Amino acid sequence: MTPYIVGGLVLGGVYAISAVGLVMTYVSSKVLNFAHGAIAFFVAMAFYQFHTRWSWPLPLAAVVAVVVLAPALGLVLWLILARNLAQASSVVMLVTTIGLYVAFTPLTFLVFGNQPVFEPPGLAGSNVRVFHPLGVAINENQLIVLLGTIAIGAGLVVLLRLTTAGLMIRAVVDSPGLSSLAGTDPRIVGAASWALGCMLAGFSGVLLTPLLGLQPAAFTLLVVASLSAVVAARLVSLPLAFGGALLLGIVQELSVKYAPSSGVLSAGLRPSLPFALMIVFLLAYGLRGRGQAMAVRRAVTRAVVEVDEARTAAWVRPVGFGAIVALVVLASLVLPQYWVGIVGSGVCLGIALLSYSVVTGQAGVISLCQISFAGVGAITTAQLANNDHWPALIALVVGGLVAVPVALVVAMLAVRLGDLFVALATLGFALLMDNLVFPVNHFDQDGAGMSVDRPSLGPLHFLGDRSFLYLGLAVFLLLALLVRNLRRSGTGMTLVAIRSSETGVATLGLSVVRAKLVAFGVSGFIAGVGGGMLAFYDLRARPAQFDTLDGIIWLAVVVTLGVRTSVGPLLAGILYAVIPELIGTWSLPEWVGQLPPLLFGLGAIGLAREPRGVVAQTSDQWVRLAQRLRAGPPPQQASEAAVSLR
Repeated sequence: MTPYIVGGLVLGGVYAISAVGLVMTYVSSKVLNFAHGAIAFFVAMAFYQFHTRWSWPLPLAAVVAVVVLAPALGLVLWLILARNLAQASSVVMLVTTIGLYVAFTPLTFLVFGNQPVFEPPGLAGSNVRVFHPLGVAINENQLIVLLGTIAIGAGLVVLLRLTTAGLMIRAVVDSPGLSSLAGTDPRIVGAASWALGCMLAGFSGVLLTPLLGLQPAAFTLLVVASLSAVVAARLVSLPLAFGGALLLGIVQELSVKYAPSSGVLSAGLRPSLPFALMIVFLLAYGLRGRGQAMAVRRAVTRAVVEVDEARTAAWVRPVGFGAIVALVVLASLVLPQYWVGIVGSGVCLGIALLSYSVVTGQAGVISLCQISFAGVGAITTAQLANNDHWPALIALVVGGLVAVPVALVVAMLAVRLGDLFVALATLGFALLMDNLVFPVNHFDQDGAGMSVDRPSLGPLHFLGDRSFLYLGLAVFLLLALLVRNLRRSGTGMTLVAIRSSETGVATLGLSVVRAKLVAFGVSGFIAGVGGGMLAFYDLRARPAQFDTLDGIIWLAVVVTLGVRTSVGPLLAGILYAVIPELIGTWSLPEWVGQLPPLLFGLGAIGLAREPRGVVAQTSDQWVRLAQRLRAGPPPQQASEAAVSLR
C-alpha cells in the first residue's frame, strides 16, 4: 500500500501545482486557461534547451526557465489576451484559450525544434540517485516533486494569510467590485496572477520532464487531469484545489492496485478517474446558477455579436456556398487521382465539422466531444455494414442515429451547468470515451480498427475516389440543408435568442434546455454521419482517429473559417486535409509543417475580434466591393473623369 501512496503523492503533487496555477489565472480574469499544459510544455522545452543543448548549469537553466521566462510569458498573455476578454462572452473566452492551446505546441516546435528527445533530464540532472525510505524506492526527481509540492503548499498559505498580495487576491476573488472600490487595482492583481499561474505551469512542466519525456500530448493530458481538482474547488478555492489534487493523485494510484487484471478497465481505469470525478463534481455542485449569472453579465456582448452578424447580405452565403461546391467539383475533374482522394477526405471531415455549426454556431455552446460522436458513428457504421452485412448507406444513417442518444445524454447532464462547465463536462466525456470505450479491442482491433467497404446505391458504386467525393458532397449538401432549416425553425430562432439573452428567453416562457437538447441531438447525428464517411474513406473505422485532442484542433479550425455558416466547415475540412499533404509533397522545410496549426490556433484567438470567422470577413469585403461597383464613382470623381475625356 505504501508504494501506491508515495506514487500518488508524487502524481498529486504535479496535479496540485498545476491546479493552483489554473485557479490563480481564473480568479483574476475569469478565464480558464486551456493552454496551461501547452505552456508547461513550452517551459519544459526551454529548460531542456538551456541545460542540455546550450550546456547551462542546471540551477541557472531552471531559474531562467521557471522564474524568468514563465512569468514573463504570463504577463505577455495577460497584456495581449486575458485583459481584453473581460467583457467577452464565455464562448469567446473558451475558444480563445483553446486557440492558444492549438497555437502553442507548433510555436514551441518552431522555437526549439521538434527532434525527438529521449530521457530528458529533470531538476535532479542526468545521474539520478534512488532512495528507499520506508522500504519504498523513490528517485531524486520524484523526491523533488514532493519537496516542491510541500514548498508550494507552504508558500500558498503564507501568501494568502500573511501578505498584502494574498489579501488583495482573496478580495478580488470574493468581490471584484468592492475590492476595486477599496482601492485594489484588478489589473495589477490580474497581471500578477497570470505571471504566477504561468510560473506554476512552467514549474509543473519541468517537474514532468523526466517523468513523461518531452511529449506535448502527455503534458496536456496530465495537466487537463488536474482540472478535476479545479472543479472540486469550484474554480476559486486555492486550498481546496491543492488538497483535492493531492487526494486525486493518491486515489488514482490506488486504483492500479484494485483494477481488474485484464480487460479495458485494467489499462483505462487509472487515466479515466480524473475525468469521471470531474463530471461527478460538476453534477454534484449544481453550477447552473453560476452559469446563468455569467450569461446575464455577458448578454450585452452577445447581443452586439448578433447585430454584427446581420451585416452580411442575404445573397452572399448561398452564392459563396455554391461557388465553393462548384470549385470542388471542378477540382475533381482536373486534379490527379491522389489529390481527388485527399479533397474527398476533406469533404468527409467537413461533414463532421458541420456539427459545430449547430451546437456552437447556433446554440452558442462549446462542445469538446463532437469528435467522440463522430467516433461512435464510425464504429457503428463499420459494425453494421461489414460485420452485420447491412447496406452501407443505411448503416451510415443508423450510425448517425446511434450518436443522437449519446449526444442527448451528454446534453442532459451538461446544458444546465453554464457555458464554461458544459465545455468541461464534454471534455471529460470525450476523454472517458478515449480511455474506456474506444480502446475496446472489438472496436480497436489492436490499432488496425474495423474494416469497412465503400457504399453503393443500386447501380451506382462509390468505390473510386472521384465518385466517393461526389457522394461526400451530396451528403454534405443534404446535412447543410438540415442545418439551414433548423436555423429558420422556431427552435433555431430560440437558439439565436438564447445567445443574446438566456434569461430573457426563459422569461418569455421558452425552454432553453429543450432548444439546446435539440441542438445537441442534431449535431450528434451530423457528427456521427461524418465519422461514418471518414471510415468509408479510409476503408477502416479506427477509434484512434477520433482522439479528443484532435477534436480540440477541429474546433479551432472550424471557428477560424466560420462556425456560423455551412461553407466554413466545408472549407475547414478541405484545408485541414489538403495543407499537410501539400507540405509533404513539395518537400518543404520541416518547420513549415508547424505553420498550419499555428495559423489555425491564431485564427481561433482572433474570434475575440471577429466572432464570425474568415468566411464572414471575406463576405463583408465582397459586399462592400459590390456596393461600390453598383454605386459608381463619387460625383466629383465622375465630373473629373468627364473633363479628362474631353
